Amino acid sequence: MTSSHHFQPHDLVFTSSVFARHAAKLADVGVSSVSWRVIAAISRRGPLRPREIASLEQVSRPTATIFLQRLEKKGLLQRAGDPEDSRSVLFDLTDQGREALSTWRVSLDGALAPRLQELSEKDITTLIEAQNLMQRIIAEEN
Repeated sequence: MTSSHHFQPHDLVFTSSVFARHAAKLADVGVSSVSWRVIAAISRRGPLRPREIASLEQVSRPTATIFLQRLEKKGLLQRAGDPEDSRSVLFDLTDQGREALSTWRVSLDGALAPRLQELSEKDITTLIEAQNLMQRIIAEEN
């Protein structure tokens, strides 16, 4: 990290968070960004325990449970017994949850596409590189 860039990691975190909320608002997806992040995580990873969701979202287990119960009531998630731990449950997507995630992704893409089309090829390449770097950092932590 060179001193000429004055890079502050907290600025990256703040800007990423604001960008995610802004994108969700533009797309008018009808649920909180936390909700679609939870559904996307389950889509990528498969059924998850409440404690795994809490860890991914950096929230308390009771907070994660509340989110999971809301998504279950909306018909987006279903719970099943955990075959590895009879005291725990796993949450998985329902067909409705998969359809909703697909719709949200299309809405997000549609809302952001006009703004991204205004960027240069170099800027798009920079965003792709930044995304890849962020994914690598996340993968190293998981």
